[in-house]
Amino acid sequence: MNILIVLPPNQPSGGNWTYSGRLQRNLRPYGIDITIKPLDQVSDPDYAAADIIHSYNAYVTGRHIVKDAKRHKKPLVLTMTGTDVNEHLGHPDTTETMTEAVDYAAAIVFLTEEAKERLATLRPSAAAKSQVINLGIDLPQGAGKTRADFGLADDEFLFLLVAGLRPVKRPLDAFEPLQKAYEQLPQVRFVLVGPVLDDKVKAEVDAAFAGSPFARYLGSVPYEEIADLYRAADVVMNTSSSEGLSHALLEAMSIGKPVLASDVPGNRDLIRDGVNGFLYDNGPELTAKAVQLVTDPDMRAKLSQGSLRTIADHYSLERERDTFLAMYRAICNAAPCGAPSN
Repeated sequence: MNILIVLPPNQPSGGNWTYSGRLQRNLRPYGIDITIKPLDQVSDPDYAAADIIHSYNAYVTGRHIVKDAKRHKKPLVLTMTGTDVNEHLGHPDTTETMTEAVDYAAAIVFLTEEAKERLATLRPSAAAKSQVINLGIDLPQGAGKTRADFGLADDEFLFLLVAGLRPVKRPLDAFEPLQKAYEQLPQVRFVLVGPVLDDKVKAEVDAAFAGSPFARYLGSVPYEEIADLYRAADVVMNTSSSEGLSHALLEAMSIGKPVLASDVPGNRDLIRDGVNGFLYDNGPELTAKAVQLVTDPDMRAKLSQGSLRTIADHYSLERERDTFLAMYRAICNAAPCGAPSN
């Protein structure tokens, strides 16, 4: 069985590549061959060779390729985000093309129950073919790098944000609140890591971080070294305005790191405030919880244990693999794979 996964364009790294690459590795032994291409690099022969076309993100990708899937008579799977259903599906400029993709899809995958329920409200006919598939976590062991290798000191308390520089990730959302924490606790440091996906956001980060005594942008770090950074950090953050399910938070939680994240859908599906992480709603709350994390080792230990339990109970590689395998096979059984595209 040949699966073509089409990712959003112009994203050389990040959660989607991690997610699709993990499926590619874990399903190969079961006769599933996965080709992964961003939208700006996919071609007509790619569509023709696929048994199933799987789009990540209905707004950025799926609505653009649904006509190709129809033309080649190929089943379409949509992995939809919270932003897809909360912002784009009901927008007058995109409703028609979004609805076309949703209606044509053979299956729709969500990372959170909240997003799935929202689609069922907006498009009741899609409810029966929608499901939540929890991510599996497969964090590389790392390259053995230490804090010193990243230019970080052992006596600093590191708040790490791993995020591509683009508006939805709001990389500066934590800057002023953590600066206030730094003014109380001079060991506080804010470390930002991620590729540049928006030049305006990069310019804003450069301006804010210039000459800052507590904040550093390390640029894009190879994925093979991300585990080293997580281990070096004291707390891992997510500051997004909209989130599906953060790979960075899940990966950090898989090694027991306390997490501090914006109180938005997606993050709320993963984090129970004060149990397996902290959520913040505004700047003052972020500052207060950051200070607590620095000064309260018992709370850090509690959140660490909560993180480990969450991953063990809900985010296993085997569950993710088996659920996708069953879904792809069911689609092929309904529309026999290997049939000509025309």
